[in-house]
Amino acid sequence: MSRIEHVALFAADPAALKTFYEEAFGLRVVVDNRHTNPPGYFLAGDGGSALEVIGRPANQPAVNQRHVCHVAFQVEDYHAARADLERRGAHFEPDTEVLNDSTRTGFFNDPEGNRCQIVWRSQPLGQ
Repeated sequence: MSRIEHVALFAADPAALKTFYEEAFGLRVVVDNRHTNPPGYFLAGDGGSALEVIGRPANQPAVNQRHVCHVAFQVEDYHAARADLERRGAHFEPDTEVLNDSTRTGFFNDPEGNRCQIVWRSQPLGQ
């Protein structure tokens, strides 16, 4: 059984939004990607789920505040989960896949067009 691992939000100023969630909800930074392009952070509490704040590129329009960038599902076996989704008709983005010893992720759209991600990590976020 999979579970939601994290929800991601775009931010024109990811550092400021990170600080807001730290101060307002007591979340802590568990992954600091401020030096990547786009910059971002993973913040987590004690419940096992996380919030990802992603820097919005300047050439991208602001998002509708009622929507999120993607929903990520933690899976036990990345390759098996991907194969199952592909059998169901999912098409994965070829340029956003990450496959290394600590993280395996892939993005696809659900049947309604919502952007989703499957994630396997050698160590869950925040642990």
